[in-house]
Amino acid sequence: MKLALTALLPAFAAAVSSPPSVTIDAGTVQGGRCEEGQNAVFYKAIPFAEPPVNELRFEPPKAYKKQYSQGKLDATTSAPTCIQFTDDFTEQKLNTSALSSEDCLYLDIWAPPSATKDSKLPVKVWVYGGSETEGSISDPLYDGCNTAEAGSILVSVNYRLGPLGFMALETAGIYGNQGIQDLVLGLEWVRDNIAAFGGDPKKVLLFGQSAGAENVYIIGSLPQAPSLINGIIAESGGGRSVSSNSTQQKVGASFAQTLKCSSSDKACLQSRTVSDLYAAYPADTFLTRGIGYYGGGSLSILSQGTHNFYPYVDGNVIAEDPYKRGVQVPTVFGSNSNEAIVYTLQWASQSNQIPTTSMYKDFLRHNFGNAASLVGNAYLPSLFESEAKAIFAASSQFAQIGYNTTALEVLLAMTQVITDSTYRCPAWYGAAQATRKNIPTWTYEFSHSPTCAWLYTMDGTDVGFFSGAHTAEIPFVFGNLDNSYLPNRTCNSTSLEWHLGSQMMDLWTAMAENAEPSTKEIEWPRFQTQGKNLSTPGLIFENSTVSGTIDYTGCDLWIQVNAMLSTSNATASGTPTTVTSGPTSSPSSTQFNGATTLLSKTEGYLALSVLLMGLSAL
Repeated sequence: MKLALTALLPAFAAAVSSPPSVTIDAGTVQGGRCEEGQNAVFYKAIPFAEPPVNELRFEPPKAYKKQYSQGKLDATTSAPTCIQFTDDFTEQKLNTSALSSEDCLYLDIWAPPSATKDSKLPVKVWVYGGSETEGSISDPLYDGCNTAEAGSILVSVNYRLGPLGFMALETAGIYGNQGIQDLVLGLEWVRDNIAAFGGDPKKVLLFGQSAGAENVYIIGSLPQAPSLINGIIAESGGGRSVSSNSTQQKVGASFAQTLKCSSSDKACLQSRTVSDLYAAYPADTFLTRGIGYYGGGSLSILSQGTHNFYPYVDGNVIAEDPYKRGVQVPTVFGSNSNEAIVYTLQWASQSNQIPTTSMYKDFLRHNFGNAASLVGNAYLPSLFESEAKAIFAASSQFAQIGYNTTALEVLLAMTQVITDSTYRCPAWYGAAQATRKNIPTWTYEFSHSPTCAWLYTMDGTDVGFFSGAHTAEIPFVFGNLDNSYLPNRTCNSTSLEWHLGSQMMDLWTAMAENAEPSTKEIEWPRFQTQGKNLSTPGLIFENSTVSGTIDYTGCDLWIQVNAMLSTSNATASGTPTTVTSGPTSSPSSTQFNGATTLLSKTEGYLALSVLLMGLSAL
């Protein structure tokens, strides 16, 4: 008997060390194993759609129904990145040699090593952000080894971006929302195939960040959402209107003209090379005009009339604006406490200008049109006087580069306007909207100042100095605090941060498992507001996870602003629009002072002074 067992050991060892594989209708998918002591397995670059090239460019995705060559797919190499049309963060984020291509409609899967077709594990489907113009599942920040190690399945789905993902031009038979359709088709693939990888198709969480959060909000509002997903988590996005049809038609016509194609000639548009598209994107000046564009784009605030390639109500894929329809499944809406500091510091370091009150008026006018005065009265720079004085007290360097307290007040006011209009208040609106329709909803605020920021530098800006900057929560949600995506891995997260990340991962997994994000350790209170008091119970992620009150004071202002922007856009296009009130009928009578939560830490002031030293004194 001993001899027999001895003979079996080599075979057993070979089975354990052999590459993982899963068989689906298309054939056998051969994956790989995570490294550095992790046991999870991965399957990368699985095609879910035909390559959207040649006559399939600008078309809805066509489901992949072929058999793999020789019945097998080598799923050990990263997928090509979809064509990128901006690079604000991408070069620093990717830190990878992944190539870009129009042939990019692939998805990645990570699973625990013991997962089988009978495991029925919760599934998390990730949608990356990037302003609908950049982003990739090949970003190492989104690596799923730690997620799978913790006991769930992670799926990341590539989708088309920029004009390839969102160009609409009805006169050429191009109807837009290609990127949204890519994601929906990816979800259908998950529904039909994820059980083979150990996942439960009835326990699927769709989660995304920034533009990815807006996309999951849109998908969550579609009629088919309940048949594809169990719940949603929208991180720093969701709760806003999509673009208008008339705006997208004008954007498409202008881009066609820039490509020297007739607005009715689809074949011409499909024949242009990727190099042509790259050249046309910055050359199309229409994209830099109109409401919602300011500061070279870094201080732009999207609305229905902004000239940008964006999802829109096409009457088919998106039949009704999610801003009106709302999500159809349980949803978590969240934002970070200091989202826009990334954008304002980038602008300050690049513009070589000292902010003035006149500049602030231009910022408001370009972004909000006839609603500029309404926003300006609620976000007076003088409300940020105490914060500006605190910064000057922390450092004398601002005086040396020509700043005064007024300049800092303007910079801080811009930061709060962007944070509230684009992230904080849409989270409140989306939650209030769903609650009115008896859809379970929860909210959070992420205000931790990470030891290691994934966005380690941007024009000299280390956003790790600032609590709750845009994107700061991502490493915690993925458990990727080992910072393997940072150059030379020069930073180590603390034990408290690892615990915070573990808590967040468990909460996100619970949302996939139960359509309710609470765990045995943490009870997540549901969203609720009473009358004019817009504060609500929620979770606050700071140095640890705690239940608390999230202050949404003043957020009802943005219902009125959005209604005015919608009306002005409809007037410009010649189509009248009915203005509706939303969850509350009028702005709060209490004047909003967002300065109390902005840049509240001394290290933030010191960092800001260092970062702006690059500005030339005027």
